[in-house]
Amino acid sequence: MTSPDATPETPAPKKRGARAYVLLAVKLAVTIGLLGYLARSIATREGMDELGARAADVALVPMLAAVALHFVAVLAGVLRWRVLLAGRGIHLPMSVLLRSFLVGRFLGAFTPSTTGLDGYRLFDVARRTGDTAGSAATIAVEKLVGLVGMASVCLMLLPFGLAERLGASAVLLALGMASVAGIGLFVMASPERARVFVRLTPGPIRPRVDKIVTAILGGGLRASTLVPALALGIVSHLALSATFAASGLAFHVAAPVTTLLSVGNAIVIAVLLPISIGGVGVREGVAVALLAGAGIETSQAVLLALGSWLAGQVPALLGGLAMLAPGPSVEKKTGPMLATADATRA
Repeated sequence: MTSPDATPETPAPKKRGARAYVLLAVKLAVTIGLLGYLARSIATREGMDELGARAADVALVPMLAAVALHFVAVLAGVLRWRVLLAGRGIHLPMSVLLRSFLVGRFLGAFTPSTTGLDGYRLFDVARRTGDTAGSAATIAVEKLVGLVGMASVCLMLLPFGLAERLGASAVLLALGMASVAGIGLFVMASPERARVFVRLTPGPIRPRVDKIVTAILGGGLRASTLVPALALGIVSHLALSATFAASGLAFHVAAPVTTLLSVGNAIVIAVLLPISIGGVGVREGVAVALLAGAGIETSQAVLLALGSWLAGQVPALLGGLAMLAPGPSVEKKTGPMLATADATRA
């Protein structure tokens, strides 16, 4: 006979699997729905022939600039990750981190938001160093640093068209992101503050939260680590926003560069929402909505978003090729070994 205690636990994996399939189906429906709506809008207002004509008239130099800007964003992201890892005593060669980041970008093309990118990097560093907690904690801190960088870019672009496109919501969004991330970094920078936060969490999840906080606090957060990481975060998000401006120039979108840059920043924020597959549909929909007020036709707005996405697939494709080639070998070291090595160097 089956034990009564085992009965409730048996279907749990099936339930989790079913939930994942439902979420995937919802995201697929959102993606197809948004793309279908945009295609219908173009066909009704301009005609699909106009879309093809505009796509064929792409300017090569701005398009190459969009590709180059994606690589700038990648390099800034790798350097930020390296700085934060080093702050925890995890030292890996730049070639290893760059390969891991590119492979993550390739996997991220098929997953919502930054799930593939973050998940692969966490796994890769953990298997190379044995420090799973340190790898996970670094990604967590990086997310908060990235939010501050994104909010900083938002505030920088407010006078140059972002406030005009989004209104007061742009200010609230930027301040909200900066506040949430700032509070998170403020809490994690002090063990005492972090312990207070743990005590405020509900009892059932408190042990798990305590474990995560303990892992994050293991390396500490210092200004010498956070300042360059924040600066690199701003560079990364600004470069990503600029790819949309370059793509807009490539497709002859008749809007000021500052407006294109502001719209690009809004798109970068929007595609972080895991409501579609790879941000497809959301990216184009936001571009259409924000540029409509500037008199930009739907086909041009869609091509702007699509062009930047295609430019971003160049680093992703390099990541796919890197998966096929053997990666650089690195001697595996555990977290304590890394800490000991750091102490010796100090």
